[in-house]
Amino acid sequence: MSLFHPFGKGEASTIEHLVEDIDASISKDCSSIRSARVIDPTPLARRLWQTIWVATGKSPVKCLYNVVELFIFKFLSDLGILPDDISFGRVYAKAQDDHEDALDYYARNTRERIYRLFPMGEDGTTIINGTIFVTENNRPNLSQSILFQRCLDHLHRHTEAFGSLTKIDKQFKTKLYESFLKQEVEALGQYFTPRKVIQSMIRMAGIDQLSFVFTGKRICDPFCGVGGFLVEMLNMNDRMMASYIPNSNGGISPPFVIEGYDKGFERDDERTIILAKSNMLIYLAEILFKHPQLAPEFAGILNDTFMLFRDNLGTFGHIITNEEEKFDVIMSNPPYVTSGSSIIKEQIAKTPHTANEYPVNGLGLESLSLEWIVKSLKKDGKAYIIIPDGILGRIHGGKLRRHILRECYLDAVVSLPARTFFANFERTYILALTKKHEADHIQQHPVFTYLVSHIGERLTSIAREDIEEDDLPEMERLFRIFESNKEAPPKTSFANHLRCKIQPFERFRDEPHWVVDRWWTQEEKSVLDDDGQAAATQAELDSGFGDLQSAIKEYEHLVESADDFHERFVKVMLGDKNLFELFIGRRVLKKEVKQEGDMPIYSANVFEPMGYGTATRIPHFKIPSVLWGIDGNFDFNIIPEGEPFETTDHCGALRMLDPGILPEYVLYALHQHRREENYNRSFRAALTNMRRIEISVPVRRDGTYDLERQRVIADRFMLLQEKAKEIERRKDWLNSRLESYLNENRWAKKA
Repeated sequence: MSLFHPFGKGEASTIEHLVEDIDASISKDCSSIRSARVIDPTPLARRLWQTIWVATGKSPVKCLYNVVELFIFKFLSDLGILPDDISFGRVYAKAQDDHEDALDYYARNTRERIYRLFPMGEDGTTIINGTIFVTENNRPNLSQSILFQRCLDHLHRHTEAFGSLTKIDKQFKTKLYESFLKQEVEALGQYFTPRKVIQSMIRMAGIDQLSFVFTGKRICDPFCGVGGFLVEMLNMNDRMMASYIPNSNGGISPPFVIEGYDKGFERDDERTIILAKSNMLIYLAEILFKHPQLAPEFAGILNDTFMLFRDNLGTFGHIITNEEEKFDVIMSNPPYVTSGSSIIKEQIAKTPHTANEYPVNGLGLESLSLEWIVKSLKKDGKAYIIIPDGILGRIHGGKLRRHILRECYLDAVVSLPARTFFANFERTYILALTKKHEADHIQQHPVFTYLVSHIGERLTSIAREDIEEDDLPEMERLFRIFESNKEAPPKTSFANHLRCKIQPFERFRDEPHWVVDRWWTQEEKSVLDDDGQAAATQAELDSGFGDLQSAIKEYEHLVESADDFHERFVKVMLGDKNLFELFIGRRVLKKEVKQEGDMPIYSANVFEPMGYGTATRIPHFKIPSVLWGIDGNFDFNIIPEGEPFETTDHCGALRMLDPGILPEYVLYALHQHRREENYNRSFRAALTNMRRIEISVPVRRDGTYDLERQRVIADRFMLLQEKAKEIERRKDWLNSRLESYLNENRWAKKA
């Protein structure tokens, strides 16, 4: 083709690419026309990752963002965005003569040009940030020049065999990061949202449909990680993707807004947003291929879409007060973290623009995340959120659940199987909400619930191989039917689907938990093969033992690092009537107990009500209480502020009368007292014995109760409790898989 075109620069580029498309579509013998070749560079990415990982021993994630940098380098070269003198071909040719010279040239010239073409956003991040081939101050790391040359060889051989990276298979875009991040079990992999779940949630929201009205819509993932939810929407909706095609003036102005947030301070913390931006760049590959001269405009799109907050509060400090700037759709997998949450809460309380924005004050970051999401939805806006079972099941979560019902309509709770998130042994759930126009408006429609046992992947394998069993498509289809007529969903549509139950709203309003998988009987679960898994493998058991050991070490580290030292304590007695009210309930007959109702009755089991009844005394709705079991293991539990309850004569209650003493701290102090005194079943926790118990409460220099110190100690105690439960879950799961393994081998030996 002539170097001189009778067209403008953009038109010439388009004509060139059209000719290339036609050329790629004609068979070698010119006898037929085929579809332009679509490249699946997954094997290339895997070879690059393996080469870097073996040579450096760096973590899977650090290896990944060096793979991404090399991939972006080759990708921009193939698109024609990088000039020939600094493109892949020039650097590769240099590497054949001198690998150190090639790396030096790449770092000083090519890399600098990429930074200029895709300048940093206001958050200081761009699309590359490898830290193996360059140093922290962007100088070439010549000690890795041989590794650099080998990686260039991989890229060159792939081009010779399969062609350039100008057309990339959709499935590769979907699986690129998932293939590697799930290997970082203890870092990102444990919470990396499987793409099958992301795609399912997008279909639940109807965003994959060409009929989806996106004009004027604002869509957000406030805890976006590598941006899976947002970029997958573009991958699944061709009309949304086409909105990024430049207009006749070269402008790019999609008629919607998508935004993703993350937070971090150090260079390594930037990695998720950088990966998100490069991820979106790859998703926009075909459009960029046809308009390479508009790279700066695309850079602006990436920077406008993803934002890194460089402060401790991150998303929680981003308070949106203008209704027009709130979001029509929020999709997210928020952080499930309790460690360090007390620090975030303290900073929220001390920061003027956030001090009054999170009234629920639930446990962990997941509670703050839910509050932010509810607060940031427009009226009629919809949220699809992945949450842990603690939010649905904890008694302490009752206030958060009531807050959700006050501000939103509850549309769906979908139970996902254990290990949907690798190495997370809890069940997780998809929560679907619609923001009300008026808070406290009573929900009239029922709630869609569904029990998912299989997501089309082998959950016990790190590789997550595809399997035929997949309950997600049926769930999506039934939910869309339900959404089309929530007030009167057609019963015939759900009658023969045992995994689906349309629950009355009142059940969520009245019951003490929303753990919907408990609302299927064991017989029903047996029929549905809930949690049915293939026989365990040796590799799976080895991985399980390693996970259990890691969990135990983490627990031990938390115990060893605990700092309970405080120079000022005051001892208080539980019998002090100015501080506490203690009482024991009445004898309750079986005929008085109902299976449903609005007044839970607690007996020897202080964690689960024995049933429901009618209160015989006026509950102190505004005063939180600590329950204790009279007989048995001397257990304790908290009933939070605003929860009505009744106790039997096998259960005592201790109410906080002084707001300077936190009930969570009292719970911690009682556990400590029980451990130090070695109480067991021989100790009867009658009122007389309980009133004699003394606990130590931190105080400030002026003698007032130190709430901040109480909260730090209580939060750490709650974290340890959660970690202990996690160890128990891992142990139970390992026992069940070990039994499966042994049974399978017994049958194999008999055969």
